[in-house]
Amino acid sequence: MNLFKKLFNKETHFDFNSLENSEKYNPSQKTVIIISGSIPTFDRDSGSNRLKEIILAYLEINYNCILCYNTSDDDENYTRFFKDQNVILFSELKNKKKTISFLKSSFNIDYVWFYGPNSLKKHFKNFIKIVPKSKTIYDMVDIHFLRYKRAIELDPKRISLRKRYKKYFKIETNLAKKTDLIIAISEQEKEIMSSYIDKNKIITISNIHYPKIDLQKTLSFENRKNVLFIGSAHTPNIDALHFLNEKIMPLVWEKIPNLKVDIIGNLDKEITDINHPNMVFHGYVPEIESFFNSAKFMIAPLRYGAGVKGKIGQSFEYYLPLVTTKIGAEGMFLKHNENALIADNAEDFANEIISLYENKELWLKLQSHSEDSLKPFSREILKETLIKI
Repeated sequence: MNLFKKLFNKETHFDFNSLENSEKYNPSQKTVIIISGSIPTFDRDSGSNRLKEIILAYLEINYNCILCYNTSDDDENYTRFFKDQNVILFSELKNKKKTISFLKSSFNIDYVWFYGPNSLKKHFKNFIKIVPKSKTIYDMVDIHFLRYKRAIELDPKRISLRKRYKKYFKIETNLAKKTDLIIAISEQEKEIMSSYIDKNKIITISNIHYPKIDLQKTLSFENRKNVLFIGSAHTPNIDALHFLNEKIMPLVWEKIPNLKVDIIGNLDKEITDINHPNMVFHGYVPEIESFFNSAKFMIAPLRYGAGVKGKIGQSFEYYLPLVTTKIGAEGMFLKHNENALIADNAEDFANEIISLYENKELWLKLQSHSEDSLKPFSREILKETLIKI
């Protein structure tokens, strides 16, 4: 056994003072510990950005906030960001200790926030044994079993989908019952979960959005070109991009042959069989503002998934009109032809793209409702909700 394994496995007392930012701990304040599988890569996926906002909100209402994660990301930018925000950090890999040793440190934990079903399954039993007086909060992020149920409807022969459905159904409907509070990401998902769990134990905390630019400084309809697709290498995004390339865009290109789709996100690492010259892969882009400011509008042809889609809110943050599906619009309080165009089948979706690309009046109408679309997802509502918990 090498030195690292000896250090990692040795059950000795953990020194709380060895944590990054341990000096920021204030014993007179309440403490929340966030349990996540990895450090939130908030500029790469919607869920991580939401978790970042929750952490910042806890800090603003004067909590000690400890972020506990299982792995150490290679990119130190995320670690540096959270350190700069006065978050106390525990990494199993960096600290060479298991989480159970860390829990035995002598500090008070008022709230334990389990981020996602895998964190809940891995750590819940240890927490209730070691810190039984702490209030346990399960953040679903989205209903995982619902996502796989919808995927099965599209591809019923894939056995792996059924296995994942069963795994997450058990966690999200059985283990979740043992926590003190469950966080749903939308009112729709709260209603779905209330069929399995006492509704009084479920509250809603959605994505957090706010305008990122000044509307007056955005480019005009005439000075924009291309349409924007954004997403991580998440299976619903991969399916959506194939749906777009194979079924939707061929219909669009019959009317607008030179229209290009700018594709942002690490989808380029997963998809190698899309080679159309009008489908332009940019990969991960650290600074995305230029794409939002120059695109005509965003497209999100999601056929399955769950939760609230961060890309949808992101389009409103940049006053960028949107064409999406009912799945994409889920949880966002959107109305067709008022703050988004919503279509599900390929022909209708293609027609909405063509219509919006050529109709300035419609484009301006959708853009004018961007800020109203963001109001249910404000930082102020988030802080009010956390205080009530």
